[in-house]
Amino acid sequence: MSKILSLSFVAALCAASSFGAIRAVTPTAWNGDKSCWQMKRHNEKMAVVTNGGAKVVFIGDSITHFWEGAGAAVWKKYFAEGPRKALNLGTSADRTEHVLWRMTEGRELDGYEAKVILLMIGTNNSGHFPFEQETPIDTICGIREILRIIAEKQPTARVILTSIFPRGADASDACRKRNDVVNKEIAKFADGKRVVWCDFSDKFLDAEGRLSREIFPDLLHPNALGYEMWASAVVPLIDKALAAKPDEAIPSVWPSNPRNYSLEAKEALRPTSAFGRIPWWDQGVLLKHRNEIVKNGQTEFDIVMVGDSITHRWEREGGEGRELFAELKKTYSILNLGIGGDQTQHVLWRLQNGELEGYTAKMFTVMIGTNNYGRDEASIAEAIRRIVELIREKHPESKIVLMPIFPRSAKPDDAARAANDRINTLIRDCADGWLADLFGCGTVRWLDFNDKFLEPDGTLTKAVMNDLLHPNENGYRIWWENMQPVVKEITGK
Repeated sequence: MSKILSLSFVAALCAASSFGAIRAVTPTAWNGDKSCWQMKRHNEKMAVVTNGGAKVVFIGDSITHFWEGAGAAVWKKYFAEGPRKALNLGTSADRTEHVLWRMTEGRELDGYEAKVILLMIGTNNSGHFPFEQETPIDTICGIREILRIIAEKQPTARVILTSIFPRGADASDACRKRNDVVNKEIAKFADGKRVVWCDFSDKFLDAEGRLSREIFPDLLHPNALGYEMWASAVVPLIDKALAAKPDEAIPSVWPSNPRNYSLEAKEALRPTSAFGRIPWWDQGVLLKHRNEIVKNGQTEFDIVMVGDSITHRWEREGGEGRELFAELKKTYSILNLGIGGDQTQHVLWRLQNGELEGYTAKMFTVMIGTNNYGRDEASIAEAIRRIVELIREKHPESKIVLMPIFPRSAKPDDAARAANDRINTLIRDCADGWLADLFGCGTVRWLDFNDKFLEPDGTLTKAVMNDLLHPNENGYRIWWENMQPVVKEITGK
């Protein structure tokens, strides 16, 4: 399945699930005033669109818009005439949602056939709102939606997807950190044919990652020298795209010194997104989670569930826990943060980049690690400990119920079951202990009911887990029966 086709499937899923509450993926006009300067600019650009558009189109925010300011001489040199004669669809202060409006209701891609579209957007999603209101997950999904719309509106165009430019004085800048996360993930949307990745950010930075005011005077927008550097990076790609056959691949431009790509940590401990790894239907789950969190503004949940497919199947289509879960949601407000196939590193990435933001919760449940089987057990246990600590840090008001990895495989001496048992022994001391629970001063509680799934001889049967890994209806009922007293105590329901 091609990446663009995958994006189409994801979009269909988004539409079916009503994800419109997420700002970054919701087409939005600027302020509703038809006389605002952005609308006047839009109308000026539409005069060019209706007159035939252009073969080369730049789409973005003020950094693109200012090709008409600080970059004007460079634009005239490279993009004003000839085969590269381009249309500048950059608008200052735009975020992904504004670009989506311009491409859909604004129709800025309609009625002409572009060959090359250069897209660079997202820094205002990072810079205009606090992290808890606009997370990297939101921005990534917004950019993915823009790519889907471009594929729909301009099916023959090549997209040169450019990394969000560095901002701030150095790598400690909060907005730059958020943009670095986004850049790392959106690079995975490129296939070298329909979408070509272009990242030359290293050319703007010194060896320590510092951004020079001699290139970015305000540490956000390039000056004429910066625009010359931009042109030198993309002109060869534009020329290749203009001359290329429809299925011909075009090499991506990668930074010569990639930053924040360290592989020093053990895999289980290294926060890693699942973009590009999980099936197309699973990619939409991240956006579904964010939608549940923000759809009604500040939200309080009784229970937030963190985990992998075993947690996901409480509510996933076809999941064995759906019927019971629907009953539970009549009493409890529940946010299910389980995603099929996730390992500890994927959960760490999700929790760091948006899934702990924008809500309060009475309690969290955590059960993760079975998909890490075959890797360093001490690292897996430490990753679970970090997940618990991250939740405690972000939600100090919440109780955390940590469960051991559930039993798997038929026999107790099975290698995968034995490995999980060893990890469970390592993580149980994450809990505050029975004395803290007794006096109500503990935050993390250990809840172990693994024996309830097993026969007296330790055998796991298909009576509770059809595949000897995921609970069936009986298994989920066992889960709830053993968790219910704790839930009642914590939530008061």
